[in-house]
Amino acid sequence: MNAPDPISLARSAWPASLDLRFARQGARTVPTLRAHRGPLRIQKGFTPEGPDLWHQVIVHPPGGIASGDSLDIRVGVEAHGRALLTSPGAAKWYRANPHAPQPLARQSLHLSVADGASLEWLPLETIVFDGAQAQWQSRFELTGSAVLVAAELVCLGRPASSLGFDSGELRWNIELVRDDRLLFCEQAVLSGGSAALRARSGLAGLSAFGSLLLAADEPRIGPLIERVRELEADFPGDWAITALPGLALLRWRGDGAEVGWRVLRAAWKACRPLLLSRPACEPRIWAT
Repeated sequence: MNAPDPISLARSAWPASLDLRFARQGARTVPTLRAHRGPLRIQKGFTPEGPDLWHQVIVHPPGGIASGDSLDIRVGVEAHGRALLTSPGAAKWYRANPHAPQPLARQSLHLSVADGASLEWLPLETIVFDGAQAQWQSRFELTGSAVLVAAELVCLGRPASSLGFDSGELRWNIELVRDDRLLFCEQAVLSGGSAALRARSGLAGLSAFGSLLLAADEPRIGPLIERVRELEADFPGDWAITALPGLALLRWRGDGAEVGWRVLRAAWKACRPLLLSRPACEPRIWAT
């Protein structure tokens, strides 16, 4: 059997980038920049809540990320603009190809929100297949009174097919900065089959985990925490919310995306009136 052609493998890697920017123009928020390279696109934008808040769906047409692929997503919201971004389906990170020149697949996410602006980053879940080699880097830059909501839900393996996350590696780095001051930084490595997947201080044998990051001015953090904790009776499970300087951070772990999204979205809905002075409006793509 012939060995894989390294040139063909190198060419199969698929880099992609997407740059989006939104600005306030009078009473409206409008897109002012859309630049893409490779397989990253956006659908037609909508304003279901009125013209001042733009809903946008980001699409990765291949549907999965393989060895050597890279995604570079940059989103900026200018002063007093408002935007909500989501995705039409789960992102899938496939098993690494051991013959590829670069088995690692990467994603870089950079969100910037100007003074008086808001950005809600609410993509659907990420599924990391057994054997995947993934690296994620996220940087959130806020200015003045900017508001950021960022959700992430990760599912390891495919439990419905009795497939766990027994090999591979997931690395991630998150930084949150307001006015050039670092407020939050997290670096982690999660290896397939490691003790951290079973340890009580890790995932305790559960297959999914998620977080909801709520960044706002300091006086609103306490009320946000109280509002979310009121949900505990209606949404029992393994989750908690913590107050940090300028940040409320909810963490959840459990079995499957459906359960995780019930908690994360309930918290988002509870907090949105405090953050944006408006009720939650679910993107219509979530209902399809």
